[in-house]
Amino acid sequence: MEEKEMLDEPCVEIPKNKIMVAPSNVTTQPKQMNIYQKMSAITTKLSHVAKNLEVGFGASKYKAVGEADVLRAIKPLEAEFGIYSYPYNRSIIETGTLESAKGTKQIFERIEVVYRFVNVENPEEYIDIISYGDGLDSGDKSVGKAMTYADKYALMKAYKIITGDDPDQNISEDMKEITVKKNTLNSNLLNKARDLKISLDKVAIYANKNVNELTDYDLAGAIDMQIAALNKKAGKV
Repeated sequence: MEEKEMLDEPCVEIPKNKIMVAPSNVTTQPKQMNIYQKMSAITTKLSHVAKNLEVGFGASKYKAVGEADVLRAIKPLEAEFGIYSYPYNRSIIETGTLESAKGTKQIFERIEVVYRFVNVENPEEYIDIISYGDGLDSGDKSVGKAMTYADKYALMKAYKIITGDDPDQNISEDMKEITVKKNTLNSNLLNKARDLKISLDKVAIYANKNVNELTDYDLAGAIDMQIAALNKKAGKV
């Protein structure tokens, strides 16, 4: 009788109904994070933001968080986790002139910004944050200041950055209102215009008016024109 050759390792038959497990040294592709997971991860990593902005003079001088401080902390993390953020839409919602107790007149602007955070790996996935900013300047910088303020606070609130009070670069002094023209446009029309990506600035240019002079009639006309243009593009006319 022939003797069976002994093998170094026994041959074991694996039942067909058993699941094969990959060896531990085989790496698997990590699951793609959604926009909420990415922003949550960035929030966790953002421990603090340095205060490098000097505000005021003399005894009232103190440090605050400027837009550059916020961007310096956030940009590398957004790049790491694949998020692109930008001001999707801006609208001037209030404008006027204010006068200080010393008689100095300054231009006042209030801006609404829709700041969008996009998942780079899935651009159709995004989060919108609405923020507001006020700008006060004796020259032509009131709008720029309002934009900077609104953008900075959109980022700070989106990522829950705690910094304390931050009145930006200027110490506020007592002001009295001379003329502040408020935009009293219908909120339903404003929401519809936002959904249709209609900029109030462009409506004002078309109507040959300032933004604060726009009426519901102007905005409703712009909405009708935009809907007609979209229908024509889609071949529904």
